[in-house]
Amino acid sequence: MAAMFELIEKNSLHALPDGYEFLVHLKWYRSLPLSSVVKVQLKLDDEPVDPEQISFGVNDHVYRLKDLGDHYEEFWFVQDGARLIVKQPGKIATGETHTIWAEITLRYPYIPIGPNQFLTTATQYSSSQVAA
Repeated sequence: MAAMFELIEKNSLHALPDGYEFLVHLKWYRSLPLSSVVKVQLKLDDEPVDPEQISFGVNDHVYRLKDLGDHYEEFWFVQDGARLIVKQPGKIATGETHTIWAEITLRYPYIPIGPNQFLTTATQYSSSQVAA
């Protein structure tokens, strides 16, 4: 169950030829459609990451952040980590320690709080990890 995970999964930072990736988990009790992901913000070693450089991967699919709102049929399941893939060549090498910070804002489409308004929360977490 995802409750045993923090937002950023421990030991999930991986160096890639064109950047890096790590896993994030829902901090909610129910799975949500990708269209519920309102915003993703990242920092690497206190440096903000341009959202255009971030992709979101679930269920063997990868999407640009700006396209998540169109994917109401694709679900981020509570038990599955989503891959945050960042295109920043040369920023991370295997064996290096880096601090990654993430904030994810979610809208819960089944909890109305007013006309055309739904409960929205932001969760943030920071983790220092050695890149694999």
